[in-house]
Amino acid sequence: MTTKIEPNTTRRSAPNQQRSRDTLEQILIAAADLIEEVGFEKLSTNMICRRAELTPPALYRYFPNKYSVLKELGERLMAQQNILMENWSLDAGDLSNLEAEIETLLFETIRVTRQTKAGAWIMRSMHATPVLAGVRVESHRHVARLLAERIIETRPDLDHGRILPSARLSVEIGYAVVEMVFDERSIDEGEILRQTASMLAFSLRQAISHQA
Repeated sequence: MTTKIEPNTTRRSAPNQQRSRDTLEQILIAAADLIEEVGFEKLSTNMICRRAELTPPALYRYFPNKYSVLKELGERLMAQQNILMENWSLDAGDLSNLEAEIETLLFETIRVTRQTKAGAWIMRSMHATPVLAGVRVESHRHVARLLAERIIETRPDLDHGRILPSARLSVEIGYAVVEMVFDERSIDEGEILRQTASMLAFSLRQAISHQA
């Protein structure tokens, strides 16, 4: 039986000098431009080099392959999305405005993704490329842990181990809807976000009340 070898996605160098940091950003900007034009499957390091006006050795100084470039773009996008949850003040003792708060959180996640160059394509690449799936999964786990912690902060009587699975499910559903908004242009975005917020609010209320 042949063991499949996954491509290395670890960035090779952390630039210290401004010139090196500029080169790194030049590579990422070129990659994002190309993803919007040709998609992540057709993207290649040669294409990135030509667009960034760099030699292949200059690119390989930082990234071993296109998957490493995509991973860097994905981690940056996920970090921007994660900040929204990190800044969310959730009072589990007063859930009267939970639907509106979740709807705003979903809307802001979509806004951040739209403002990120090739954001929708980067998000798709994290979902469709097995070697990059860990970036998406770890981000979702991180957000779920944050959500569970926000709940426990104001409701210390609750069991974190039982709240976390509900938080994880809510995060997965929320991100699935965000992806759907970009893939299904014909849907009413506002309506789907309202329906999702109502569903997630109900689920979280149930998880909290069942432990009360």
